[in-house]
Amino acid sequence: MKIQLRDYQQKSVDEIRYAMQCGHRSVLFVLPTGGGKTVIFSYITESAAIKGNRVLILVHRQELVEQTSRTLADIGVDHGIIANGWKQDLSHGVQIASVATLARRMHRLDPAFFQLVVIDEAHHAVAGTWEAILAHFDNAMRLGVTATPERLDGHGLGNMFSIMIEGPQALELQEAGHIVPAKYFGHPKYFGHPGREDEVLPTKGDEFDLDALEEEALTRRALDSPVKQYKAKLNGQTAVAFCLTVAHAEMLADSFCVAGIPSVVLDGKLSKTVRRQRLQALAEGKIKVITSCMVISEGFDLPSVGGCLLVRPTMSLALHLQQIGRCLRPAPGKSHATIVDMVGNTMRHGFHLDERDWSLEDKERKETLSVKECPDCYAILPITTTVCKEWDHDKKRECGHVFGKGPRELKPLEEAGDVIVVELDQTQIRLKRRSEELEADTLEALQELGRQRGYKPGWAYYRHKARQIKRSSNSTTHQADPWPRP
Repeated sequence: MKIQLRDYQQKSVDEIRYAMQCGHRSVLFVLPTGGGKTVIFSYITESAAIKGNRVLILVHRQELVEQTSRTLADIGVDHGIIANGWKQDLSHGVQIASVATLARRMHRLDPAFFQLVVIDEAHHAVAGTWEAILAHFDNAMRLGVTATPERLDGHGLGNMFSIMIEGPQALELQEAGHIVPAKYFGHPKYFGHPGREDEVLPTKGDEFDLDALEEEALTRRALDSPVKQYKAKLNGQTAVAFCLTVAHAEMLADSFCVAGIPSVVLDGKLSKTVRRQRLQALAEGKIKVITSCMVISEGFDLPSVGGCLLVRPTMSLALHLQQIGRCLRPAPGKSHATIVDMVGNTMRHGFHLDERDWSLEDKERKETLSVKECPDCYAILPITTTVCKEWDHDKKRECGHVFGKGPRELKPLEEAGDVIVVELDQTQIRLKRRSEELEADTLEALQELGRQRGYKPGWAYYRHKARQIKRSSNSTTHQADPWPRP
C-alpha cells in the first residue's frame, strides 16, 4: 500500500530532501505528536530503499520497534529487526534497531553498512549509547525526528544536526482535526504541585528526585486521590497514569482495582507479548487505566485513550509534552482529551498548544505565564481567562468563578491622542507572534525580533536558514532523492 501523505507531510518531505541536497548530512525534523512523524520517515525510508540504499531506523522502546515495523509492512517495505526476541536478518536493506541491542552488536557491522540513519525520538540522540552508535555509522546521512527538540539541561541538538526543519505546530494540527482539543484540570493540594506552599520538591541534577518523592506518593491519601479525580473527570473512559517509580505504578494500579476500576501496570520487565496484551485490553476497554513509569511516555499509539493522569512532577518540557501527546489522537466519538494534572506540570510548562520557539542552540529555561488554575473547580485555563466556564464536576454546574484580575493587556497604543487597549486571548497572541515572524523577511529583521524577545542570536540564523530551505523547495517542482545508488 502506497502512503498517502497529507499536504503538510509532503511539504515536509520536500524540505528535508532539499536540505540534504543543499549539503546538510544531518537534518532534524520537528513535528508535534499526532502529526505523523512515523509516516514521514517511513516514506523517506521507502524512497531511499528503492534506490538500493541501506537504511537504519533507531528506536529505543519495544513499542516503537513494533509500531515502525507495522507501518513499513503496511506500505510493503521489507525490513529486518535488530532487537531482543527477534531473529536478525541483515539481508534486508532496511533495519529497525533497538538502541540497546544494536549497541551490543554494532561492532559486527561495517561503519559503511548503512547510507541513511533515521533517529526516532531524536532528542535522545546526545545520550551516550545513541551517540556511540551514530559515531560508528558517521559516514551515513542522518535524519532525526522528534516532537520535542529540547534537552532537560537546556543544551540544544546543534552538535548532532546541522539544520532543523519544522512542520506545523500543535494548534495547526488541532484546527485541521489531526489531534483533538484537551481540557486540563489540576489539584493544588496534591504532592508535587507548585500550589502547595508547604512543599519544596527535592531535586537531583536537572530533575526532581523521584526516589525522594516516592515516600509521600505511596501514602494512602496520595494513592486514593488520583482514583477520586479519575472518577470525577474521566469515569468510564480509558486513561494512562504516568508515575514516579515502578513501585508507585504498581501500588496505584492496586488502588484503582480496589475501587472497582480495572487497572494494570506496564513496565519494562514485562515480555512484549504481555505488554501487547495489556495495551489491547486497554484499547478494548477491558482495562480502564494503565499505570506506567516511563514505558509509554513515547511511542504509545492508542487513539481510543480518553485522557491521562499526571502523577509524576517533571522539570522536562519535552517529557511533559510527550506524555500529554499520548491521548491527543482522534478516535470515533472522541470530542476531547482530559488531562488530570495532579502535580502542576502544566503550571510549570504551559499548554501543549502554546507556540514553541524551538532551536538547535542552547537556551535558558524560562518560567511560563500562559496558564492559571481555577481555585474552585481546579480547571487549568489560559492566563487571560476572566470567568471560569468549565463544568464543575462536584457542583454539577458551570463553575462561574470570577478571577480577581482581568486578562493581560498589551501596552496601550496611542493613536491621535486616544489610548486604545487591546485584549488578546492565547490564540490571538500566537497568531500575532507568527505574523511578526512572517513580517521579518530578512536575517537582519529576524535578528532584531530575536533581540526584542530576548532570544539568543542563533534563533534568527536557524529560522532564516530553514526559511530559505522552504522557499527553495516550494519553487522546485521535482525533488530528486538525495541518497545516491551505492
